[in-house]
Amino acid sequence: MSASQTKLLENAFQEFSKASGSIISYYNVLESQIKQLRKEIEEKNGELSRAKEYLYTILNSLPVGVVVVDKESILFSNTRAEQLGPEGFIGNLNNGTHCVGELKNSKGHYRWRKEELTNGFEGKEVIVFEDITEIEKMKERLERDERLRAMGEMAARISHEIKNPLGSMELFLSMLQNGRLKKREKQYVDHVLFGVKTIDRIINNILSYTRPKTLALKPEKPSRVVEDILDFMNISMKSREIEVHLFNLYDGLCYFDPDLMKLVMMNFISNAMEAINKGGVITIEIKEKEQYALIIVRDSGAGMSEEVRKNIFNPFFTTKDKGVGLGLFIVYNIIQAHHGYIEVESAEGAGSSFFVYIPKDRT
Repeated sequence: MSASQTKLLENAFQEFSKASGSIISYYNVLESQIKQLRKEIEEKNGELSRAKEYLYTILNSLPVGVVVVDKESILFSNTRAEQLGPEGFIGNLNNGTHCVGELKNSKGHYRWRKEELTNGFEGKEVIVFEDITEIEKMKERLERDERLRAMGEMAARISHEIKNPLGSMELFLSMLQNGRLKKREKQYVDHVLFGVKTIDRIINNILSYTRPKTLALKPEKPSRVVEDILDFMNISMKSREIEVHLFNLYDGLCYFDPDLMKLVMMNFISNAMEAINKGGVITIEIKEKEQYALIIVRDSGAGMSEEVRKNIFNPFFTTKDKGVGLGLFIVYNIIQAHHGYIEVESAEGAGSSFFVYIPKDRT
């Protein structure tokens, strides 16, 4: 090999060494940059994961149900939606043209709204629904209270108007009775006077039902009242082969009028007995719910229609062949005087449940 060739080869090796050094240097820089990028990606992924967890925590903490759907299936539902059972909602809402509305089912009363998603999520919809069952129950109680108050005032005014001429009729009949009448005529006067007194007694009862109740509040156990009434009505229930289950989950004291509360429980249990006739089951549960003692009376009877359920506390409303329809009206007034309230759940063929809320503290 000539000297020139040797020199050329040495120069080539030097250039190769320089290039290799540059490559190694660039590789090290690139490796460092890749490590930095990997670290940043991991940090970003961690931030995305935390943001996703934060978003899901917020969605699952909402007091409303949130469901994301496409035309075929449910893509996402939060915890509240799962509790309410989104499948039952989506079947009724997903194919409709309405974007807002209300829906009732066996679980309660709901208000819903539907919106289409955009920004790359076309074809998907978000449905938000909230449980307004308690709000609707409160509205129903307020409407019922207002209706009963108006009906009570009307009954009181009519009763007062009737009492005035009745008093005059009774006075003149008494004068006739003391006059010189034939035996047959005196009998006629006696019959008319008896009828007038009967009407007057009915009117006095109506007035007593519509007046505010005067309570003799005492610290008593609701369970004691229920047990006393069950003992009192035990023979009657056994004669009808009615089975009673009592579940006492609250043995604390409440402030109420024991005599009036016995009247309330006797009325509810008597109605339950009439609803199931013979061989049925009455279940009574006593428990604590927030600031109330709750007494639930359930029967296995035929239940009520929605129209009957809404009107059962109205005065003179009755579905019985005999009776004047004042029992539940009186009961409602008694519980209202205690600053409590009553709720009713019933469906035809599924029995009825009465929920009696009694304040635990003196009000």
